Amino acid sequence: MPIIKQYNNVTVYGKLPGEDSETICNSVYSAKDGYGVVYRLDKPVGGIILLAKRSFDGEIVSKKYSFICTGRPEADVGEFHDFLYHDPGSNRTFPVKRMRKGVKEALLHYELQSYDKGSNMSLVTAVIQTGRTHQIRAQFASRRMPLAGDGKYGSRIKCPIALCCAEVVVRPSVNAAEERFVYGTDDIYPWNIFTEAKRG
Repeated sequence: MPIIKQYNNVTVYGKLPGEDSETICNSVYSAKDGYGVVYRLDKPVGGIILLAKRSFDGEIVSKKYSFICTGRPEADVGEFHDFLYHDPGSNRTFPVKRMRKGVKEALLHYELQSYDKGSNMSLVTAVIQTGRTHQIRAQFASRRMPLAGDGKYGSRIKCPIALCCAEVVVRPSVNAAEERFVYGTDDIYPWNIFTEAKRG
């Protein structure tokens, strides 16, 4: 079980793609312990999650996502601001032109880390301000940059969805020091394309 670190009131867990956040929590703690998932990741997505007492008094200082998309953003650093609607029937999220019932504002800031011309794929990191369902997946796909492996949003690349919660800085309790946790993906396709480029 990929438990990265345990405090008295917080467990830092490296979620594997395909695992369900709630199921993980129930496998680590019994329901009577009063623990829950501080934030969730889509089932196909890997990365760092936190399990904590419902009275969690710590702080998530920062949280960064890493992903690989088809194509290249127009700017190396930028932000996407959209109105998103999530359709429960298809379990898909779509940008719409204006606010209406069921629509939520979505904002993320991204930074291009590397571009591989041979595969026409980009390694990107992002910080999301709003945490909407499928936010990164939908916002990039709507700009013709679907995430690698994300067939739901138009990717033709055959691999697990190349998206993870890659870095989290946590203060586990009010008076505790901050700690940084990183989720590794270097040896997995298509992440290894960019690892090999660094080595070369």
